[in-house]
Amino acid sequence: MLDFGARWEVLGKFREGGQGETFKVRDRNLLNGKTYILKRLKNPKRLARFDREIEACLSLEHPNLLKIEEYGDAPGKDGRRYFVTEFCELGNLEDQAITPSSITETIELFGQVCAGVAHAHANGIIHRDLKPENILLKNDGIAMVADFGLCFMVAEEEGSRLTATMEVAGARWYCAPELRDGRLESGISQAPADVYSLGKLLYWMISGRRMFDREDYREERYRIDQRDPTEPAYEVINRLFEKTIVRDPSARIQNAGELLAEVDRLLPIIKAGGHAIGLEHPHRCLFCARGVYRTVINGLADDSQGPSAANHAASSLLGWRAPDSPNPPAWLVMVCEECGNVQTFRPDLVVSGNSINRYQEVKKKKAPWLEKHRS
Repeated sequence: MLDFGARWEVLGKFREGGQGETFKVRDRNLLNGKTYILKRLKNPKRLARFDREIEACLSLEHPNLLKIEEYGDAPGKDGRRYFVTEFCELGNLEDQAITPSSITETIELFGQVCAGVAHAHANGIIHRDLKPENILLKNDGIAMVADFGLCFMVAEEEGSRLTATMEVAGARWYCAPELRDGRLESGISQAPADVYSLGKLLYWMISGRRMFDREDYREERYRIDQRDPTEPAYEVINRLFEKTIVRDPSARIQNAGELLAEVDRLLPIIKAGGHAIGLEHPHRCLFCARGVYRTVINGLADDSQGPSAANHAASSLLGWRAPDSPNPPAWLVMVCEECGNVQTFRPDLVVSGNSINRYQEVKKKKAPWLEKHRS
């Protein structure tokens, strides 16, 4: 008969893993019959990591992080360490066929995960094992980040690390390259490793539980837009992958707080049906919702014939009488092949906020035209 003291009544075994085994328990001090999960250490050699998980969870308090209700050693000569957490009724993302009804709901759920990890990062704790099995769901749909057994605490001394320098940390499909290769360099921020894993987790969620090796999300067989290449949200999400699923840690978003801010910025774009700026992917017509836009004037193209080519093209095709200037505008004109709806852009006029990099890109591409005109 299992005994975990006077408070906890064991209702039955829940599941078993390599480090511990879990049981459903009831708090005898409560009359509401609320169920909790008790996790007991199975392998004594993992005691330090077990204690690390307890330490991390006790130091953090956030609506999207699993909370420890109690911990200690079981009575009797067995005396194995245990801790008790709230029970998440819907299980984890991996063992439940959870498919949010829209891309927006998926991103919102992912944002909850980012919020929990962001709180951990802000308090100097790096998770290092983010994967679907470690994201739990409560009955009200709230996501809870769990299992800090492999976490890294920024404030700890080098000599007290529980993961050797060349030891692999994290699950293969979600693990950042620097952790997968076992290279945990001293003095280097570990937070970008969690950002990489969060990018992989989002791909798994948005693609219908598919996964890929390394950074191959743009390869044809792994593209998230296979079912509908004209759905604008997919390219918006791909732009987020470009900042997360990147081999070089310095090229990623640097922590989960910054990633959460980026997710919050993208959500209104996705809700409004906005597009990522770019001509390399199809855009569904905003008027008839059936056709796809075809670019008919590209003032940024490298093969434009002279600095006034875009002006002349606009004048002849659309009847515009734009002046022939030494500094021609960078017209982008797209026409729906189904209904003829026209979309026009002037990216060279956008110079503020997040568009400054795009403006610099436009200036760089126009430079050869201006040089040719001056000569």
